[in-house]
Amino acid sequence: MDILIVKLYHDYLQLYFNNFKISIIMIMNYILIIFAVLFVITISPAYAQHHSGSLSPPIDLDGFKVAVSTTLFPEDFSYGDSKTTNLSIRFFDIETNVNIPSVTYRVQIFQDDNLVASEYFYDEDGKLDLTIKPTTGCLEKDLWKCTVYNGEKHAIAGGYYARGDSLPTIQGPIFDKSGQYSVQVSIVGATTPKTLTTQDLLFETFLHLPHKQIFEIKTASAQEFPISVKSHNGEISNFSYDETLDKISYDVPFTWDEHNSNLNQIILFEKDFSSFKQGYDLIISLNGIIIDHDFFEFNISDPKKNFLKINIPSEDLLKIKNKLTLESNENILKLEILSGEKTTLNELKFSFDNNFIGNVSWDSKLNSGKKIPFTFSFFDENNMPVTNVLFVYGVTDLSGKEIFSNIGDDEKYLGILAPHGIYQDSIFIPTDEKYEFKLILTGKNSNNFEKFFVSTSNFQINSQLILQDQKSNVIPDWIKNNAEWWAAGVIDDNSFIQGIQFLVKENILKIPPTVQGTNSSSEIPDWIKNNAEWWAAGVIDDNSFIQGIQFLIKEGILKI
Repeated sequence: MDILIVKLYHDYLQLYFNNFKISIIMIMNYILIIFAVLFVITISPAYAQHHSGSLSPPIDLDGFKVAVSTTLFPEDFSYGDSKTTNLSIRFFDIETNVNIPSVTYRVQIFQDDNLVASEYFYDEDGKLDLTIKPTTGCLEKDLWKCTVYNGEKHAIAGGYYARGDSLPTIQGPIFDKSGQYSVQVSIVGATTPKTLTTQDLLFETFLHLPHKQIFEIKTASAQEFPISVKSHNGEISNFSYDETLDKISYDVPFTWDEHNSNLNQIILFEKDFSSFKQGYDLIISLNGIIIDHDFFEFNISDPKKNFLKINIPSEDLLKIKNKLTLESNENILKLEILSGEKTTLNELKFSFDNNFIGNVSWDSKLNSGKKIPFTFSFFDENNMPVTNVLFVYGVTDLSGKEIFSNIGDDEKYLGILAPHGIYQDSIFIPTDEKYEFKLILTGKNSNNFEKFFVSTSNFQINSQLILQDQKSNVIPDWIKNNAEWWAAGVIDDNSFIQGIQFLVKENILKIPPTVQGTNSSSEIPDWIKNNAEWWAAGVIDDNSFIQGIQFLIKEGILKI
């Protein structure tokens, strides 16, 4: 029995006991002590995992550290996406990651300083699920007066509670606007409906709804496509689409704050929108600074749309702030998204005893030492996608040490749910060496199999081969002198362009295959000159400089 199996055993026991409403804190501690003697394991609490939501600071309760988490589903919900959204509130011991059962909650939701909902609820397993039906048009000064509650009330606890598949419903001016919401939760009873805490335990979490805008674009072939932009940084402006360059750009309002200045954008594309599609790299820049792949993900798991998520934490934004070209308004960031060259994928295949097949793929050019996006896809014996499949996975080195694992975080079943048979996750691969990838099918249609199906495969991230390939694009040092002179104004734009054209044609400067643009403009953007200066000074690498040259080719400024 290995690390991942131990984790599965742990979670399966928790599901089993929770179904019978038995407290398992002492049982699980005993099990973990037994396994800790035999194995080196790490079981991370839910608040440390990478799912969406918010976690309150923990509070001491009779020697236990307890906390409340809130999660909105679907992730990045905004008004108009659907008629309802689900709000999940969980009360648990953060050290054991075990829910505290039989909880009476008072839930208050605020939009800015406006109270929009306030009611009591009860849940038996420590995880309260609510259906939210956002509505507009409330004319009351006190918005909470427009909110109504539906469901069945618990005979003893008095709060609304879930009965079977029927969830309590809150309908009103809740999550009908973008911005931050405060979810304040008071625990007024726990363990049994009759047992009250000596005083209410007060928790506060925050959820942020993005600002949604839809832009209709028309291609040269008269096809029309809607592009949705969800911005957690406020309303965007100056949206532009250039079909000849396969480029989207827009301005993002941004306030520089040392502690809370994440850049968070979600862009949704139709599946048949050819400018941005599966299998092609993306070049994304902020005010001309190309950002690392670690900060964005192109997700293909939805059958109707692809979506691009850009998330740059505040500490990383501050690191590149000095490189940014901040023009007249430093509170505006220019975001540009450019379609790049076709990617080559590495792929692992997994066969299971139930005749299902699993594929795991990733970009062959990505190096170790950082997070790598992996795509999981599942097919049946007829090579048709398997819908609503449940699975878990783990990555270990050849000594058996765990590198990463994901066993899902749902309370009702064990595993990660892939509704459409596709799932994407980013895994930190620390070094170049061989690893074992273990994939386990745990169920289907939200029900676990009686018997799990296991398959393994070995893989390796070989950064040295990638570096050798990149060395074919190494730029001679003397070209840096030209770039430095151009940035300093010693040589003019035309001389620089002519020099680059000569170097490309003579194969001295090797550029990846790039579509030649037909734009008649000869104006070189300032950020290209900044890139040249930083490259000459060693601030950015060769690839970043080459991407700038590719931009000039796509723009038609540089003709080769």
